[in-house]
Amino acid sequence: MPTQQQFIDFLREIEPSTTTKGVCSSAHGSLRVSLAAHPTYRLIHDNTYLSGSYARDTALRPRTTNGVLRRPDVDIIVVTNHKRTDAPTDVIKGLHRAVKSLGYDNVVSNRRSICVSLTGVEMDVVPIIPNPWQSGGWLIADKSSQEWIPTNPMGHTDWATKINKKANGNFKPLVKLIKWWRRENLPNLRRPKGFILETMVAALMDYRETRFEELFVKLLESIVSEYAWNAMFGTVPSLADPSVDGNNVFSRVQPDEFKRFYEMAEKHAKLIRRAQKEPDSDKAHGIWQQVFGDRFRKSASRAGGLLRDATPVSAAAVAAGGLGLGFPARAVTPPNKPKGFA
Repeated sequence: MPTQQQFIDFLREIEPSTTTKGVCSSAHGSLRVSLAAHPTYRLIHDNTYLSGSYARDTALRPRTTNGVLRRPDVDIIVVTNHKRTDAPTDVIKGLHRAVKSLGYDNVVSNRRSICVSLTGVEMDVVPIIPNPWQSGGWLIADKSSQEWIPTNPMGHTDWATKINKKANGNFKPLVKLIKWWRRENLPNLRRPKGFILETMVAALMDYRETRFEELFVKLLESIVSEYAWNAMFGTVPSLADPSVDGNNVFSRVQPDEFKRFYEMAEKHAKLIRRAQKEPDSDKAHGIWQQVFGDRFRKSASRAGGLLRDATPVSAAAVAAGGLGLGFPARAVTPPNKPKGFA
């Protein structure tokens, strides 16, 4: 049976490195400062926020595909003074033009954002406006439908912080465990991932449990029991978005995608319970590596010492907030603070 310390060591292993976070922080900070000071776009720009998994401290170390390290993704929200009468295509085009004029070469317009690619990071930059129908909510420009769609990325960040506090600091580590498990075992599955998994964890985790081993297997078992009827009839669950009224986070998940996800959760829940009963510790560890991959090690020791770049971390430190390596949820403050930064 793995120890709590093994899980803490494993969480350090799958955390983005200090170098990765430094590259991301420098890149998004520079872009945000430049955009706020842009000669013309500053008249449209109101504020920016870091969003996505880095803001919520649920990001994983970048994936390696065929020996090539993929660039981490960072999401930047740009609050603008656009109106609902402004065409989404024009909104995206205007942001694209402004960022290109700042000297960024590799900029691509997407459905609801622009993507800025640098050597060490990709940044999705998303323009939004306040939602007049929802207090504290926002609208995002969608080029495909030519509509403004309800969203609330900052609300999601605040929600994740509150859930983590409710779970005594165990929510964010558990999210990282399920996200890593999904990456290892279902690498080509498009959905569910990201915020869908976070919402599922918040809905199904055992808030009284403190051991990561039991938190994880109980989560898989809860997925199996909660969604058994969906799996049986080939349907997709409905799960309310915690920050956008009337939004179902599963809305874009396809039945075949959910079935594959469900079947893997069912298989591995049984596998873990088998590992817990296995008297041979080496065999039990081998089963855990089937679940999490070879980064899940026997102990913190390797070649006579601690993991490289590792420092001892207690369970209490993890519970205090996801190993303490997260990005700030709010906008960074530049040295010379331009208008609109918080």
